[in-house]
This record gives sequence, C-alpha cells and structure tokens, in this order.
Amino acid sequence: MQTYEPMAGENISETAKHMVSMAKKTKEPVMARFNDITLTANLDGDADSVVQYYYAESNRRREEYVKSPEYKKRQRESKEAQRRQDLMLKNALAVAPEKITLRDEEGWKKAVAANVDSYGGGIISFAERWARLMEGRMANGEVLEVCAAETASLADNEGVTGFMYGCAVSILAKVWVHSEQLRRWHNLKIQIGHEGERANESGGTLNPALLRIG
Repeated sequence: MQTYEPMAGENISETAKHMVSMAKKTKEPVMARFNDITLTANLDGDADSVVQYYYAESNRRREEYVKSPEYKKRQRESKEAQRRQDLMLKNALAVAPEKITLRDEEGWKKAVAANVDSYGGGIISFAERWARLMEGRMANGEVLEVCAAETASLADNEGVTGFMYGCAVSILAKVWVHSEQLRRWHNLKIQIGHEGERANESGGTLNPALLRIG
C-alpha cells in the first residue's frame, strides 16, 4: 500500500483527488491521514467516496465525544467560567460610569447609527463597555496603559473578533475623552516592528492585522 502525505493548506477534496490519482498510477491502494483520520483510496474507488467517508467518520467521532464524560465536564467548566466572567463584568460596571465620557458626541452618534446590525452592534456594545470599565479604573488612580488590556478582556463577553476589536479601538480613538491615550497605547501594543510608532506620529490607528484604518 502506498502512502500519501497531504500538503499544508490542502482541503479534504484535494487530498482525496490526489489519493485516487496516485492509486491509479501505482496500481496500489493509497492511505493518508487527514485531521487524524485514516483514509484509503482503493483501485476501484473515487474521490467522492473518500470525502464521504471522511465526513462520516468526523461526524461519528464528534457524536461519540459529545456523549463522553470529558465533553460534559468541559461544558460544565465552560459554563462556570462564563458565569464568573459575567459576574465580574457586572460588578465592574456597577462601579463604573453609566455612560462613556465623549469628546465628540456627534461622532459617537454617527458610529452608533452606522452599526445597527448584530455585528456592528456588537462592536458598539463592546466599545462602550470597555470605555466605561477603563474610566472606572482610571477614576481609582490607575493609568490606561495598565488597565486597558485587562478591561478589554473583561468587556468581551460576546466573543468579539480581532476585526471587531480593531473597529472598536478606531471608534474610541475618534470620539472618547481618552482617545489619544488609547490610540497610542493600542498602536504600540500590537506593533511587530516600528509601525505603531509611525502611526502614533502620523495620527493613524493600526488594526490587529497591522493595517492602517485611520
């Protein structure tokens, strides 16, 4: 039996086609491992059969895992961690300002009006929670550069993406009372080389992918 090694970035359909082609050329069955699943392409087989087996086995393993004690334990732990996170956020918001302090109220209203769908609304909600948490901590003597990362993590109770986070920074960097301080901290935090320093000099804001968005 021949063995085929899938290339990095190759999907299951591509792997199946390569296996079948190799089996026909070598006149031998071909075996491969894809995502820890062993696949076999026989001489009379086709790529669709290999793909169907892969998905069937993936589903079988998933269903088996969902029924396992390990899965149930992880679910309990995840729910408990989320409960603690929600409680911490609730307590932190209780001692934070009810509203964020704006330097550009009109700009904030425009940002809110432009993000009425669920995705955009998530960005606005995260930005508002984050700013309130930072203001609460700063009112107690902490500096933004110390509390920004921790409060961002605490404010993220909905699972924001890196792009959403970058959008929230971009909005706050334009309308929030501590906009310039946040923009400079953010640029230096995510830079790989010196692009954050250059953005700080030019007045720009980097996104998490290190692309200029402002």
